[in-house]
Amino acid sequence: MVSLQFDLTSDSEQDAFFGAFFKFVEAAAVDDADAISMHSDTQGDPHIKVVTFEDQGLAEQFQSYWSQRRRWLGL
Repeated sequence: MVSLQFDLTSDSEQDAFFGAFFKFVEAAAVDDADAISMHSDTQGDPHIKVVTFEDQGLAEQFQSYWSQRRRWLGL
């Protein structure tokens, strides 16, 4: 399992992140429901989202997708 943290500093960035996350999950056609999960930071910071992936490859794909999406949206 691989966990990545994302610091989402604005409401618009959070909205964009959720949209990107769900589009990625849908496009990845993940068979196992536990292959990707998202939750807020355990320290209670609502701006930090932690995404856990089944494997490194999936984590890298999402990280690349989110980076491209942020640039495209100007975030």
